[in-house]
Amino acid sequence: MQLEIVTPDRRVVVGKADDVVIPASQGEIDVLPGHAPYLGQLGTGVLRFTTEGKDVELMVSGGFVEVDHDRIVLMCESAALKGEIVAETERKSLHELEQKLAALGAAGEGDADYQGLRVEVDRAAARLMLVR
Repeated sequence: MQLEIVTPDRRVVVGKADDVVIPASQGEIDVLPGHAPYLGQLGTGVLRFTTEGKDVELMVSGGFVEVDHDRIVLMCESAALKGEIVAETERKSLHELEQKLAALGAAGEGDADYQGLRVEVDRAAARLMLVR
């Protein structure tokens, strides 16, 4: 299958994949050759794929996924390969974001700032999970 993962800033992955596990908004989707066409919203989490017997993992967040026969395209708001993530930096970032979120408290849940922080916390947690 042909796999393409892009963000507004760059092409993260372009190449062949034998099996792709995608964190969709409603749960994980395992895409194998011959998968039915699919169009859906991406969640935030770890995307895994196998290419030439090698396992690859990266964090993806937000955007859409399209599966069309043996072609998979992910248009992500954010994506990071495992090798691009520094665990200590992510731990600090997650801690700071969680503190900001706690400072807003439950009363801020409907606020746009709260929602934006929630997305950033989820992304930082997914990046950290990837390097553990």
